[in-house]
Amino acid sequence: MSSRFNLLSVAVFLSLGMLLGNCYFNPAVQMVVNPEIEENTNPASKLGIAAALTGSRTVNITGQVVNANGAAVANGALTILSQINPSPRLTSTTSLNEGGRFYLTLSLGETTFRVEQSGSVLFTFTISIPSPGVVSVVASSVAGAGAINMEFYSEGSIPNYFDIVSTSPISEGTTFEIWPTYLYITFSENLDVPGDKQTFLDANILTYPTKTLDGEASEITNNVLTIYNASAGSIGPNIFIFGSGIKSAAGKTLKPRTLTFLCQPSCSGS
Repeated sequence: MSSRFNLLSVAVFLSLGMLLGNCYFNPAVQMVVNPEIEENTNPASKLGIAAALTGSRTVNITGQVVNANGAAVANGALTILSQINPSPRLTSTTSLNEGGRFYLTLSLGETTFRVEQSGSVLFTFTISIPSPGVVSVVASSVAGAGAINMEFYSEGSIPNYFDIVSTSPISEGTTFEIWPTYLYITFSENLDVPGDKQTFLDANILTYPTKTLDGEASEITNNVLTIYNASAGSIGPNIFIFGSGIKSAAGKTLKPRTLTFLCQPSCSGS
């Protein structure tokens, strides 16, 4: 009786094992019992993954090159001096537009540039792109000079901006004693003239500490915005933020820009 039971048990276990084994190695069943296994029979996709892991990676990036006073290097030249990860796709020299803006394809890692204008070398700077979506200026031969407002874009969708070129009578980052009555902002293109200048100023220029900008006394002439300061400057930083609601006559959007003017303790309205 005992031997029959043992033989019967072995037979049952063997049959059950074969049944489960066939089910487990059945692809349809395997997707249920082991959902982490994903079938991929496309060799091209496998090669693409391998290329992404081992090949040189590049990104499209735009930014504005400015000097130490925040003025754009308009119509200058940008030359690549060195790269950690050189790529044959990269252009060694590119022209800056009237707003000092560049559009480049760069490799990940650090890239060092030389900036020239009218045949003269102005400065060099280095940007670091440790991964797509992350970029910063890590070195400059002239303090405050380099690239600002950098952003990435995809192939075939180049952002179409215009930019602030310079400010007068005071430059960004400089310290002054007398707060100017008028502040002149020069853009890279002619501005769209709004119907209501006060509404335009209130909606598109933020100030901190808060200042009163007089729309009636302010004006737009071609590519120059003249802002009448109806209130005095404040000791320390005076911040102006120009928003994307400012448009060029051609319909381009302003790349938002923050300008900071420093006022000494003796600073007062002019």
